[in-house]
Amino acid sequence: MALAVITGCSTSSDDDPDTSVPTQADPLAAAVRVEALGCHDTATIGAGSFVANERVLTAAHVVAGATKVEVRLADGRRAEAKVTAIDRSLDLALLDVEQPIAPLALGRMAVGATGQYVVYRNDAPVALQFRVLARNPIEVPDLDLLGSSTRDGYEISATIELGDSGAVLVSRGVATAMVFARSAKDADRAWAVDIDEIRQLLQGDRDVAVDTGACVPG
Repeated sequence: MALAVITGCSTSSDDDPDTSVPTQADPLAAAVRVEALGCHDTATIGAGSFVANERVLTAAHVVAGATKVEVRLADGRRAEAKVTAIDRSLDLALLDVEQPIAPLALGRMAVGATGQYVVYRNDAPVALQFRVLARNPIEVPDLDLLGSSTRDGYEISATIELGDSGAVLVSRGVATAMVFARSAKDADRAWAVDIDEIRQLLQGDRDVAVDTGACVPG
């Protein structure tokens, strides 16, 4: 098992409007930047994508402890969001974002598969490339640093920076996994949880805000 280090979120005080316009459909149009307030003086930044009607998937450690969450859409608009489901052991969260944006379909991928994930660079969404290196159970520290848990996921080759946690991997046109951590030693190595792990989260979503728990230590 690989031990992953959660290092994919960042904080930011940038409130300037984003006037960029996406140049291609699907994973770009479905992607958002997540901005969560409540744990730091500035917003905790993450990534995410629409994976169901009015539902954005992101990493739980991005929104854990948040008192307010907003997303920046691919067209530059901002929208309010509320956390309607969270799994701190799997590091997954769903946000209710009331926008008519077509969600990504869910699917699977194999070792060696390639695709794209969308993150923000200089306040604009960009699609970057990834490749699957391995598929296996991944042991990670829990969000409260009290132990560890194991999740089904992928080791990938991708350039993941601070603020990219929650980015959804898209291969052959379907969402296949969500990035939750990057390597502390290898800049081109990261880990993603299999998209199948969110199906139970989607089924348990009741369209009301839930308690996100405590802020992530550190």
